[in-house]
Amino acid sequence: MTLIVKTGTLMHADAKKKQIIWQVATGLRNRLEQKIHIPNLAAEAGLSERQFHRLFHSALGESPAAHMRRLRLERSATWLAYTDFPVIDAALAGGYNSREGFTREFHEHFGCAPGAFRKRVRSKLRRIPAQSPTTLGKPYELALPQMRLVAWPHLGSGNDAVATWMTFGRWAVKNNLLTPHTLPISVLYDDELITPSAYARLDATLVVDPHQNIDECDGLPAVYNLVGGRHVIIPFSGSLYDLKAAWVWFALRWFPVSGYALRDARMLMLHDPMEVPKCVCDYFPLIIGKAVHCRLCIPIDYVPASGLPPIQSQCLKIIRRTELYDSASRNSNMEGRFISRPLRGTDGSEGS
Repeated sequence: MTLIVKTGTLMHADAKKKQIIWQVATGLRNRLEQKIHIPNLAAEAGLSERQFHRLFHSALGESPAAHMRRLRLERSATWLAYTDFPVIDAALAGGYNSREGFTREFHEHFGCAPGAFRKRVRSKLRRIPAQSPTTLGKPYELALPQMRLVAWPHLGSGNDAVATWMTFGRWAVKNNLLTPHTLPISVLYDDELITPSAYARLDATLVVDPHQNIDECDGLPAVYNLVGGRHVIIPFSGSLYDLKAAWVWFALRWFPVSGYALRDARMLMLHDPMEVPKCVCDYFPLIIGKAVHCRLCIPIDYVPASGLPPIQSQCLKIIRRTELYDSASRNSNMEGRFISRPLRGTDGSEGS
């Protein structure tokens, strides 16, 4: 990947460099099992090592080496949290070749041993309510096409992403990219049970035509392609502060018993273009609890994608144990509390 600057202005050059940094950071997540050398990343970006380090740290809040180390440890952590695989398998999933080295780095990063981390996450999984939040509708399956996205990355709490969406919305209107027919998408990269909120990444994005020339847009953000495929989708209607509980139930309570596997670690939220904030007048109603309407999307397949854990078996065990405990404690039958599989029809009708 080579940096090409089409105008002579310093502002445009800096924007292009920032765009390249985010593209490199996005691509890194698909190469964690490989041996990656920082000089090679700088060369791909068309930057000197010193420039690359400076710009990467400025954009993501950590050095390239620290960023890769954290992502690898977090990938291993997902295997510990959602499977019964031995610690060495979780280490290998993160690119570590020895249990001892992995355990040492894991303890340094998470503040506990891998086994203790597994127990801590499992205890949180058991506390997820069985009943679907009232903010959610009925799930259905839909194949989404490959999409070209312009993205404004956000690091931090999901609720704080409203300010990022407002900045992005204003930029999109200025560059004639936000219309009533545009599809806005939030791309969620990280698991809140594993990633510290300061580093949790959410991209505010818009779908653009693959042939549309956006290189000359002022302050161009990141641009990348989102691979298409099957998704299980559930409608959401509620305030921003209801989204966390909705996602936890959908991804960690409903999805494990759906019979599907993760095709991609990134989750999506499909938004109404009329609800994208573009000014302070749009921003404050959302902050004080105005209802938003979107669709939560999990990319699915029949087997997990490379590097992703098969979460169904262990989460299902936890759910069943919790059901049995609740049933015994209340002396009632829990049968029928869960949907055993996603709804197949895109119109919301239940498959046979």
